Amino acid sequence: MPGEEKTIAVNFCWYLPASDISIGQAIKSGPAFRGKPSTGTAPGQNKVSGFIGNNLINSFEPLGDGQTGILQSKSFKIDRHYLSFLVGGGNIKEKTSVNLVVDGKIVETAVGKQSEILEQAIWDLKPYSGKQAQIQIIDLCVNPWGHVLADQFVLTNNKNENLNALSSSVVLIDNFEKNDLGTWTEVKIDADKEQCCPGGQCEDLYYKPWYAKRFKNLDEVSKYWTLHYADLKKNSELFRDAFYDSTLPSEVIEAVAANLTILKSPTVLRQADGRLWGWEGCSDNAGCCAGSCTHVWNYAQALPHLFPVLERTLRDTEFKVDQNLTGHQSFRANLPISEPTHDFHAAADGQLGGIMKIYRDWRISDNTDWMRKLYPNVKKSLDYCIETWDPNHNGYLEEPHHNTYDIEFWGPDGMCNSFYLGALTAFVEMSKASGDPFETYQTLLLKGKKYMENNLYDGEYFIQKIKWTGLKAPDPVKALSFHTGYSPEALSILKEEGPKYQYGTGCLSDGILGMWMASVCGLPEVIDNSKVTSHLVSVYNYNLKKDLTDHVNPQRPSYACGNEGGLLLCTWPKGGQLSIPFVYSNEVWTGIEYQVASHLMLKGEVEKGLDIVRECRKRYDGAVRNPFNEYECGHWYARAMSSYGMLQGLTGVRYDAVDKTLYIDSKVGDFKSFISTETGFGNVGFKDGKPFLNMVYGNLDVKKVKVSGVEKHL
Repeated sequence: MPGEEKTIAVNFCWYLPASDISIGQAIKSGPAFRGKPSTGTAPGQNKVSGFIGNNLINSFEPLGDGQTGILQSKSFKIDRHYLSFLVGGGNIKEKTSVNLVVDGKIVETAVGKQSEILEQAIWDLKPYSGKQAQIQIIDLCVNPWGHVLADQFVLTNNKNENLNALSSSVVLIDNFEKNDLGTWTEVKIDADKEQCCPGGQCEDLYYKPWYAKRFKNLDEVSKYWTLHYADLKKNSELFRDAFYDSTLPSEVIEAVAANLTILKSPTVLRQADGRLWGWEGCSDNAGCCAGSCTHVWNYAQALPHLFPVLERTLRDTEFKVDQNLTGHQSFRANLPISEPTHDFHAAADGQLGGIMKIYRDWRISDNTDWMRKLYPNVKKSLDYCIETWDPNHNGYLEEPHHNTYDIEFWGPDGMCNSFYLGALTAFVEMSKASGDPFETYQTLLLKGKKYMENNLYDGEYFIQKIKWTGLKAPDPVKALSFHTGYSPEALSILKEEGPKYQYGTGCLSDGILGMWMASVCGLPEVIDNSKVTSHLVSVYNYNLKKDLTDHVNPQRPSYACGNEGGLLLCTWPKGGQLSIPFVYSNEVWTGIEYQVASHLMLKGEVEKGLDIVRECRKRYDGAVRNPFNEYECGHWYARAMSSYGMLQGLTGVRYDAVDKTLYIDSKVGDFKSFISTETGFGNVGFKDGKPFLNMVYGNLDVKKVKVSGVEKHL
């Protein structure tokens, strides 16, 4: 009515059930086997070789791995002892293969070796003598190496038949030298098998968000919001109030809270099947650096405590999808999540960190069945790391190992070796719980501890011993690398200093990172505590700059510059700076600032840790940079969630769901802080010598409380 006043509430929501996002896999581009053979190498394909004559079957042609189809021969009688032919391409039996079909069943299968070189395959046909058979060439894959190569099918009685010079007694089924497929026919593919992944489960070609499976349309989203608004608001306020009901320093609370926004940003995606996937960060119009990158997400400690079920889906992807039969892990996952191509280095810090995180997630969840099911994959992963980077079983990584600086370190270094020792520690503990032998790994752990303390500790901090000769790896100039080339000048430096992009005698802020990972994962730090503390204090003394006006940074200076302060990734306080050190050494990354700060706090060096945090948050005070967007390679960068580790750093609070034990080791005296677990969240604290716990959402089954190692009662 005119003049009447009303207060209304407007809800804004969106529903985008489909996308065109696909990372790390080809998109279906039509049928394979388009009515004629291939003449060799298709556009965009590595050189195809090993076929005979001018033609072959090549399902990569003309549009790449996105094509699918089944090609079937006419029926023939098995009247010879052997079927000999050439095969290449992908290596998945269910998806890219040549098959013999007898009585309607596949009885023999051959695959390529993820190679464009065709090699001879021989099937013994004697068990099927006199029967009718057909050959099927199948391509049901749209992912990398989702194609098949085949040529020169012959029936013969000679197992050693030379396919390049056929004897007169063979029966040539086909050599594809005509301009058409002759009597071969293209079989219609069932819709539910057209893009079948291993195990027969169909996969989407594009990312589909989780809510699109839960809600059929926008109306359902709106109805859910309206129906559950009161509870959602109530629980959000419970979380807010519990989180801020804290006596911890304000700069720490601000740093942790500001970076929780990453979890609600476009950096984090959740597939329709519930599995989590993340970018490293986000550019203005797209994601930046794909694949839940293991060596970046190592630092992120918020998710496993706030949403532990989602965190465990990352482990499932790493160890069940991204790990191949040799134990090699691709450190970047496809989207939608699917088997990746294993054509680059594993990341030493990412893969070894994953083993520690399996331990952490087990202790957070009390899901021992989950841990035991993954245990064989974890063992294979660790064995791969040992044989690849420590083939002589010395207890340290000396072969070139890829890491979060996007390069390979040559020779043992404190950073990655501390990951190695942390992973060995975690595996020994999981082996004990699983009843499996662990003595070999325990021996490596002890050898590695001794080596690090005696050979990599320079009396003040841990360094790198650069080594590039006497290794199994090829010459650095020839070795596989992300972006390492050698100019004539770099070749002369190689002779004097070693490979490009090392740190040598530098004081690396991440130089003992694996021990921080061990602590936040609930593992003991096996390296001598005084030496770890000394390293961290050295990082504070040498790498923290209160004014960067005169600091030279040829990389990305906008992270910290001018009269701002920040923690440099590496310095060389005792000389020995390399001519071409690792690329990012002059930069400042907030995720590393927070992990160093929280590690210092764990060691009782609270003021030094807080000093680093203050310099970081001054840069993000809202005047120049967004306080809720600590960027690195993109906005809302996942590494910054290392800030959550400062809650444990200051208080020592950690709940072990397996032992039902609450640990407290305060470095700030009496305190009150936030705690989040698998089963609920609330507040925990210590006052007048007594621990206390107040869960405001859910519950927590506490059987024991240990305060600085001494058992107490709530």
